[in-house]
Order: sequence, then C-alpha cells, then structure tokens
Amino acid sequence: MDGELIYEKDGQTYSSKVKLFNDARAISSLSSPISMKIIKLSTERQLYAREMARALGLSEQTVYYHVRRLISAGLLQVVKSSPVRGAVAKKLSVSSDGLAILYRSSSTWARSSTRPSSLASFFREFLADHIFNGFLVVGSPEPHGPFRAAAKDGHYSAELGFALGGISSISGDFLVRLDTDVKVEKAYDANLVLFGGPATNVLTAELNRLLPVRFDESNYWAGLIDDAGRRFNGETDAVVAKLPSPFHSGRGVVVLAGIRHEGTKSAVIALTRQSAEVLGGYSQQEDYACVVKGYDQDGDGKIDRVEVLARYD
Repeated sequence: MDGELIYEKDGQTYSSKVKLFNDARAISSLSSPISMKIIKLSTERQLYAREMARALGLSEQTVYYHVRRLISAGLLQVVKSSPVRGAVAKKLSVSSDGLAILYRSSSTWARSSTRPSSLASFFREFLADHIFNGFLVVGSPEPHGPFRAAAKDGHYSAELGFALGGISSISGDFLVRLDTDVKVEKAYDANLVLFGGPATNVLTAELNRLLPVRFDESNYWAGLIDDAGRRFNGETDAVVAKLPSPFHSGRGVVVLAGIRHEGTKSAVIALTRQSAEVLGGYSQQEDYACVVKGYDQDGDGKIDRVEVLARYD
C-alpha cells in the first residue's frame, strides 16, 4: 500500500512517497544488513542483481536471495526486463522513498497544500536541494525550423511553472528559454522540459526517434506512432515522456508535446492536475511515456481533463 508522507524540516515542507505497512512483520525482509545495503544501492541508481553483487562484493546467489525477499515485500520493483542467454535479467529500483508502519487506519481525510509526491518523483533529477535545476524550453513564436512553423503553445509553460513552484524554488537563471536560444547558446548541458511537438520545437525534433512513442517522421502532424504500429492522431492527443538526455550525460529530458497546440495543453494538464493518475506507472525508471487525450469536461469549450490512452513503462 502506497502513501504520501508530508513533513517539516528546517522550515521547508517535504513530500515523499512511502510504503505503508499495517503489520510490523512485513519489515522482516530488512532485518539483514545485506538487504539494507541493497536498498541503499538501489536508491542511488537502477541496477541488475549481477551488478549489485559486483558492487557489494557478494555472490550472485546471496544477492538474488535478498532481492527476491525485497521484491516480495514490495520494497524493490522491476523497472526493466531483458532477455540474456535464455534467461531474463531484471533491472531493479526502490519502489518508494521509504516505508512507514501503520498502527491503525483513520478515515479522516486531510487536504494537503503541497503538490503530489508523484510530481516530485517525476522531476527528481531536476531538483537539487529543492531548487529546480533546468530549463523550460518552448518553441519560438517566430517561424523557424525546416517547416517555418511558429509555436502557439509556449504560454502553457506558465501552468507547469506554478506546479513546480509547489515542490521547488528557482535559481538565478531565467527559467524559460526558446528552443532557438538553447541551440544558439548551446545550453544542452541542462535538464530540459520541452514543450511542443517536433514541428514547432526543434529540440523535440532532435530526440523524437528516441521516444517510446514518437511523432510520425513522414509527417509530424499525422500523429503519434509506437513500436507496435498503434497510432494516435486526435487533435488533443499528446505524449508525456521522460528519458535520459541525449545531449548531455547525467541529465534528463521531459517532453510535453501534442499533435496540435491543444494537445500540448493536454500534456500540461496531465502533469499539473492529474499527476497521480497519469504517472501511476512511473517508478523512477529511465524511460517513461504515456499518451493522453484531452477533453472538455465542463462543456465550456476548453480542455480541462485528460484520459490516459496508453502507457510505455
């Protein structure tokens, strides 16, 4: 069972995703010092059990034993599976920021003024001491790129900026950059949040082929397509994706892009208003993507809700 722990420290409010247990025996899997070492190692990076064994100087058999117990207890999770010589190698990660013992349940509902921990987890690499370390990159409103397209979705970045303000502060650098400015200034060494599809954001175009679900290279406005050939071509369809930066090692890129600018709005709404639902399949894996469709729930002619059409995790 997952929960959210909100606590105060040094005048700051923190939010962490935790595993809740109502039976103290559930933590018996952590009684071994080896299990604790595996958990600590898994908070630093995602690893295969064989890599853990090498890092800890232990036999693979010993590590596999403890890994199985931790997975069974819900403290470790498989984020990626790869076939290796007739077997399946599993890359592992912690399933939460920690765990808490629940002595009793309460039906009291408390409203939190902080942003959901799912959003903080999704932008984990972007946050250093609760300061946002990266740029929000919007397409230039001037005709640019091979299609001479002018972006119409840059103002949606303000919505995400407000949401990020609930989990971080900003540094002295100006937070929002045009895609053309990033290219001219060669500011690729930062964490980047890219707004808009490859036709209007030239940085999205540069990494489009790396996305788990990508814009049709033959016609960016034709829609999104995945490896199985499934297509998404609605005007309010969009992709929310995260992947390691192809521009600079150790950095991350988040893509919020629609087939039309209304779709980009759908992607932003997905993260800012429905993050717990949209990021339900995200567990700090290196690559994550989902396709969402925006719709008008209250009938005022404006997109205000999204539906998740597909996940790639």
